[in-house]
Amino acid sequence: MMLPNLNRASRLGLACLLWPWLAQALEYGGSVETTEWSLSGSIFECVFEQRIPGYGRAQFYHQAGEDVEFRLLADRNLMAYSNAQVSILPPPWQPSGRSEPLGTSKIINDSPNLVLDNNRTNQFLHALLQGKQPTIAHETYYDQGRAVKVHVSAVMFKDYYQDYLQCVDQLLPMNFNQVARSRVFFKSGEKGLDLGDKRLLDRIIFYVKSDPRIFAIYLDGHADRLGRRYDNRQMSKARVEAVERYFILQGIDPEKITTRFHGGRYPVASNDTASGRAQNRRVTIRLEQREDMEIPPELQFQLPPREGFSSAQR
Repeated sequence: MMLPNLNRASRLGLACLLWPWLAQALEYGGSVETTEWSLSGSIFECVFEQRIPGYGRAQFYHQAGEDVEFRLLADRNLMAYSNAQVSILPPPWQPSGRSEPLGTSKIINDSPNLVLDNNRTNQFLHALLQGKQPTIAHETYYDQGRAVKVHVSAVMFKDYYQDYLQCVDQLLPMNFNQVARSRVFFKSGEKGLDLGDKRLLDRIIFYVKSDPRIFAIYLDGHADRLGRRYDNRQMSKARVEAVERYFILQGIDPEKITTRFHGGRYPVASNDTASGRAQNRRVTIRLEQREDMEIPPELQFQLPPREGFSSAQR
């Protein structure tokens, strides 16, 4: 039976209703005996995942300063590179229960193969707490008549979920990408820092002090092009020195800081308008991080001991 005028994901969803044998084709997911959860992390991220026997990993990835996202990572992807069905199936002990469709999400030729938005990720977590099975289903890339279903098992989830929450509690309030490129803006003729500027700098300073991988801070002072070139250059110098001074007073190692001042040479907007000039009167802040540096043990999340569980289980 052909299903015309439907995309692949819709065709699979309807096919599972019309052809129950598709649900038995290729299904991957843990059982009571095989379900394994693992949790690792640091003050920068938490990785809470379940091994999917024979397929790969289902992962809840929580980066500092962001909401959690669900990721599917296949050891060898079998799904077509198009939109897969996302749903929540009833618990195994209630096979006649209602399924909850959550739309579609694209399978990509990369790792992870699928990433869900925050809303559906949190729906997955809620479902697991209820014993339900979050599921990704799609046709195979090699045969449109064959389906693949991957489900996340809820076995032991409630116990490990408490550990995950403890990991989340120790995350920083922001991540590197949120502070790595910042700007402080100045009013015309202004070269000092106001309260709002200091709040922004305090946020950056907090992160720099928390992340030992930060090895350099570049500060660049700019001005608009009103007035003489020399005066604009001196104004940009005063502005960048004000930011540098604040960093040092708050305990940042001056050896990490490099300052430069450019006057009006590098505008980011037109100097012909007031709004454009306001954008050009700025100090930019750029952090550099050693990505290959290992996270020190004291910043890594330590799994709390629990009676009755071995380290291998955890």
